[in-house]
Amino acid sequence: MTQPILDDAPKGRKLGRPADTDSTDTRERIITCACEKFASEGFEGTTNKDIAALAGISSGALYHYFPSKSDLYVAVCEYISGVFAELFQRVKDSDSRLENRLTMLLVENGRIGRTTPSIVGFITGISAVVKKHPEVARGADTFSAGFRRMTLELIEAATEKEGVLRGGSDNGLADLTVSVLAGLGRMSARGDEERRAAAGDMYVRLIQVSPHK
Repeated sequence: MTQPILDDAPKGRKLGRPADTDSTDTRERIITCACEKFASEGFEGTTNKDIAALAGISSGALYHYFPSKSDLYVAVCEYISGVFAELFQRVKDSDSRLENRLTMLLVENGRIGRTTPSIVGFITGISAVVKKHPEVARGADTFSAGFRRMTLELIEAATEKEGVLRGGSDNGLADLTVSVLAGLGRMSARGDEERRAAAGDMYVRLIQVSPHK
């Protein structure tokens, strides 16, 4: 199922659409609105009432979909995992060569930062939220493990790898890449786009394969 984009979130029921479709749309709208609120206000600064208002529904209707704010936070983690699953699939389909895959991975992550900054803001706040609210750890752990797994799979299945790895391991490169993307995300969330662009460019330079290799 295609993940919704915040700017295109459905605003209301369309004529002729079945009720179960409306229910799915409402749930997705709640999740994307929650992502936006959690990113801008933090977990503690966000109330279910705030999310319901942004989603255009009553607080009672929101509780019908999510019994607690923690359940909603976990759902946002799962939603973002889906967004990145589609991103990684696009990268895989674009090219089999490792250098080109890693380059496109940075490009695609940058695109998400520009088009849906709430996703980046949400991700950068996860670790702090988990420390104070361990009840949401299951969602955070699912996202973190999934992101690392998809990064490793992207590397393992790539071709023309030795020029990039230079004797190193797939696992080592996966951990480095995840760390780089996390750091770039933090820069983006702070609005430090100049440093983010420079750091991203340096990563690409480091993994580029020289023509004579």
